[in-house]
Amino acid sequence: MDVLVERKPVKYARIQVLPNGMVRIVAPPDFDVDTFINDHAEWINKKKKEIEELAGEIKGKENLLILNGKFYHLVKDKSFEILDGEEGVVKYYSMRSLKRRLVSMLREELKSTVSFYSRLLGIKYGRIFIKMQKTKWASCSSKANLSFNLAMLALPEKLREYIVVHELAHLIEPKHTNAFWDLVGFYYPEYKNAEKELKKYWVMVERSEVWRKLRSIK
Repeated sequence: MDVLVERKPVKYARIQVLPNGMVRIVAPPDFDVDTFINDHAEWINKKKKEIEELAGEIKGKENLLILNGKFYHLVKDKSFEILDGEEGVVKYYSMRSLKRRLVSMLREELKSTVSFYSRLLGIKYGRIFIKMQKTKWASCSSKANLSFNLAMLALPEKLREYIVVHELAHLIEPKHTNAFWDLVGFYYPEYKNAEKELKKYWVMVERSEVWRKLRSIK
């Protein structure tokens, strides 16, 4: 079992199974980690099994680019182009230029989607940022700025739409209260299924070598 132990001045130990299957333990300096792992072995194995099931679609395809819910082969070329077919192809000049193109694609889409749903919800928003976030698909600030993860492009368009609805709803209801979910459900009735799909795609993105390379480019 791959275990990552982080010693921090915390009061209680925390355990997490990461998308790559590694077990992460955050614990106080003198905490007995081995006993802690043994006590939670059943839970760990259950979580590892769940993650492996979520990762099923990407196994053997880690070197392909996940885009719009599909897998694409990357082919070096002078120009950028997305070719659909039985086996999708994305032509690109360099990983840096590919990232710039993807940022541009997502920004144009978000301008339209955020504008549409903000009018429906009757709210105003600040600026839109696109980043490679490490733990979230998106987030919003107290100034109503919206930050979206570039890896959203790995998702089918309908799931990207859900993320927009989710974050805009937070500008009205900051916490995940019943009122928040009622609001989200009014504009996106399939939100429960969307949440399940997002978990699957998060594991897939985290295991994707292409998205890992894109994340490393500043």
